[in-house]
Amino acid sequence: MLTITRRALMLAGAAALGLSAAPALAQDGWPQNPVNIIVPYPPGGNTDLIARTLAEPLSELLGQPVVIENRGGAGGTVGVGEASRAEADGYTLVVGDIATMGINPHVYDNLVYEPLEDFDPVIQITSIPLVMGVGPRLEEVADLPDLIARAKEDPEYLDYASAGVGTAQHLAFELFRSIAGIEALHIPYQGSAPARTALMSGEVGVMIDGTLVPMIKDGTLRALAVTSEERVAALPDVPTMKEQGVDMVYTSWHGIMAPKGTDPEIIGKVNGALDEILARPEIQERFGALNIGLVGGSSEEFTAFVTEQADTLGKLVEMSGASRD
Repeated sequence: MLTITRRALMLAGAAALGLSAAPALAQDGWPQNPVNIIVPYPPGGNTDLIARTLAEPLSELLGQPVVIENRGGAGGTVGVGEASRAEADGYTLVVGDIATMGINPHVYDNLVYEPLEDFDPVIQITSIPLVMGVGPRLEEVADLPDLIARAKEDPEYLDYASAGVGTAQHLAFELFRSIAGIEALHIPYQGSAPARTALMSGEVGVMIDGTLVPMIKDGTLRALAVTSEERVAALPDVPTMKEQGVDMVYTSWHGIMAPKGTDPEIIGKVNGALDEILARPEIQERFGALNIGLVGGSSEEFTAFVTEQADTLGKLVEMSGASRD
């Protein structure tokens, strides 16, 4: 017996009328033009990868091209600043992250935007556990307790790399250092890539970052701990900080933001489309292999999260003494 579904009848009716069988999201007025997503960093980094991976399926659901625009500069503040001045019509979105929406407002005195005053949070995309990795300089270190013991015995023993003053890596290590009760010399670099290179060459001893997994898997670096509440699938044999006596949980994150005043219906459409995409097994598998956890949820939940992060990260910035003009 032939079964005709309701969707088949709808598509047949549309064809009879000469209408396009485009996704339902595209038939309700918005979007009628390409949607631009600003990535406030150069191509090739984690934020760029996340945005480009989601752009194609989002375009399919919205029925319009989704164009990624890289607007790097000044720790992400240039691109986010541009997004804050865009029309609140749904055609310009921006990838916000722990740095641009959580840390920078407490670091830069002359910041040209305020996260919750200039943007409407749409959806949280990621929650990324960081990894403490050591290179050849610290090949004698057995595990995290051993690292702490050596640093306590010799206050000049430890130095660590970061992507720059006031970055997520810098604050993560300062939080670890404070909880562990040790001293460590901070050596900032101009981004994660040169910091990783310094770690791998032995120029510095240790680093906490979310991009070390490939080097750990190929044996170039060695992981001592992850900063998540539980162990991560990408590195199942690496214990958490808490398992090793350091009461620390710290994750990086990304999310989509829209200029303040964007129509709630548009925010709801983008949220619903991305929430569906993030639940797809193939998307979860692809990101999981890179140690990138996917979140999703409502725009209200993301708003509450950004608000909480502003308070928590503000306290961390104050503790670290990080500031940039």
